[in-house]
Amino acid sequence: MKGHFYSIWFRIVTAYFWTMVITMASIGFMIHLLNRFNVWRLLSMPMTSLHIVSLLALISLVFGSLISMFALHHVLNPITELSKAMHKVAKGDYTVKLNPPPHGPKSEMYDLWSSFNQMVQELNSTQTLHSDFISNVSHEFKTPLAAISGYATLLQDDMLSDEERNEYINIIIQSTKALTRMTGNILSLSRLENQAIISEKESFRADEQIRQCILRMEPLWAAKNISIFPELERITWNGNMELTAHIWNNLLDNAVKFTPCGGEIHITAYTEDPWFVIVFRDSGPGMTPEIQQHIFDKFYQGDTSHKNKGNGLGLALVHKIVTLYGGSIQVESVPDLGSTFKVLLPLSSSS
Repeated sequence: MKGHFYSIWFRIVTAYFWTMVITMASIGFMIHLLNRFNVWRLLSMPMTSLHIVSLLALISLVFGSLISMFALHHVLNPITELSKAMHKVAKGDYTVKLNPPPHGPKSEMYDLWSSFNQMVQELNSTQTLHSDFISNVSHEFKTPLAAISGYATLLQDDMLSDEERNEYINIIIQSTKALTRMTGNILSLSRLENQAIISEKESFRADEQIRQCILRMEPLWAAKNISIFPELERITWNGNMELTAHIWNNLLDNAVKFTPCGGEIHITAYTEDPWFVIVFRDSGPGMTPEIQQHIFDKFYQGDTSHKNKGNGLGLALVHKIVTLYGGSIQVESVPDLGSTFKVLLPLSSSS
């Protein structure tokens, strides 16, 4: 920015310089013409030195003003347009776009305008993401809250049978759990958003943590008669136990959610220097390449029918945690042939 400032200042100084040069040259040329054609003798009154100086001053003022207006307009017009655009951005208009200035792609003003357009584009993207986030949060909270409110109202009916009452209570419990899970994911994502490193690490058996995750979710996969096949090497790893558990919980929950009744889920964990590798493979419906491109975006749900309930936060949280560890997560999926999520965590984290 400092370089841009000095460049603009140089243009202004140059404009004033050429204004003075052109003005003086024009005055000199006019004096030459007046002397050459002896115009002075046509005047009815004698020309004193004061008169000549006053006439030259008037001519200088007129010529200088005209040339200055033209030169400064040429130099300052891009700055004026930039200033107007910045005022619009300050008022919340992030659709502003400046056309390339006439100075050429290598000029300082071109760089300045390009940077401005890029900044506005980023602000617009951030604003859109913020609006989508609020809209999605409101929508996702509204659904379970409406279920809780509606079925709690129905429970006030004294004519309900025990079977209906239990059914309504179960729906309220499931809706409450969905709210709790979504709130936890949102809070975790918010906490990790500006976090650069993972702290509070300790050594623990990662394979045992995965087994505990499988046991805790038994009611979910057993209800769908899903078979789970864990192949886990004995792995002692150094990391944050709470955050690492989020990885297994969300990946397994995602696999159970999309695996049909009677399907299979294979979980493999092993070391392959320099990585600690964990693979979750399900026999679900799979995903198209378009869905795979956005699978780790917040609130993105490839199943637009909402047949499989979710809030699109679990995989976003997994991706954030894995990235903070310095690892990566890969997805391979073919429609109707299931999906495979492969997590690579650095073994160096164990040191």
